[in-house]
Amino acid sequence: MYKNYYKSLIFILVSLFIAQDTHPYPPLYLVTVPTSGTLPKGTYSMEGLLVDDGGILSRLSIGISDNLTLGFSWGVQNLIGDTRPSMTKSYPDYHFKYRIWNEDFSKPAIVFGFDSQGRGKFTKIDISSINDEPFYRYNQKSLGYYISMSKNYQALGGNLGIHIGINKTLEVEDGDNDFNLFLGIDKEINRSISLMIEYDAMLNDNNNEYDYEDLSLGKGIGYVNAGLRWSISDNLLLELNFNDINRNQKISETAHREFKILYSQKF
Repeated sequence: MYKNYYKSLIFILVSLFIAQDTHPYPPLYLVTVPTSGTLPKGTYSMEGLLVDDGGILSRLSIGISDNLTLGFSWGVQNLIGDTRPSMTKSYPDYHFKYRIWNEDFSKPAIVFGFDSQGRGKFTKIDISSINDEPFYRYNQKSLGYYISMSKNYQALGGNLGIHIGINKTLEVEDGDNDFNLFLGIDKEINRSISLMIEYDAMLNDNNNEYDYEDLSLGKGIGYVNAGLRWSISDNLLLELNFNDINRNQKISETAHREFKILYSQKF
């Protein structure tokens, strides 16, 4: 029994490292951090991210030009399981990014973008000590407006991408409206497998003056996230992501395990 198990495990590992399919388009995001990648003109991508409580976060992105990508996203809670499914919000979120500078030998690529999609539940908060009116926010705030810079290098037998940026969320009703910083790297293991590590400082979600019972605000240490990306073919990517490894969210007992399927194609 164990002999067959080990044979299967070895076969899977060898298959992963032998696979040499390269995805032709740059990644738009690492785990949550945006890169300077945009979709080529006339290209679209669709992705489904399996998240906590049997939920799914879907995203559609379209390359309007080589430098401009537009799209929208929507989430469904409890899609898998025995609880009645519900939309995360009654309307979709949207995103765009415009590359204002292309990468060259000495300079990084730079994009300006916006993304209103957060992570986790979109929860109603009614705390009179902060705001006379109730407000809504994601457990993990959306990026809002951002600037991201990316630079790629050849290192240790594969591509090494370095990404850094700043963002300003529109979810500021909790009184925490600071600018935020993020950074990340992605490193090719071989032509089809990449490792991603990132840090989101969440400077706009570290106000510990208030303690919400039903909302997991940050503890002030930021989010450490990591993931493994596998390019199965020219059109299909799979990702296994670990969000909040350091348990920044107040109610997190362990990292949020997420699985993503991404399909891209030309029109």
